Amino acid sequence: MKNHNKNVVAKLMEVTARKSAEMAANSRCVYLFHQPKQPSGIKTMKKYKPD
Repeated sequence: MKNHNKNVVAKLMEVTARKSAEMAANSRCVYLFHQPKQPSGIKTMKKYKPD
């Protein structure tokens, strides 16, 4: 039973991390000059491709 609970928690954490990465990939920082560089792997999560 404990192993099953660990799997559920791990899956929930994965989904949360993936969704927050998608949100970060599709948004910009309010402060123009303080937006940190995004990792190159996050670009694959964007919903749209810039021209």
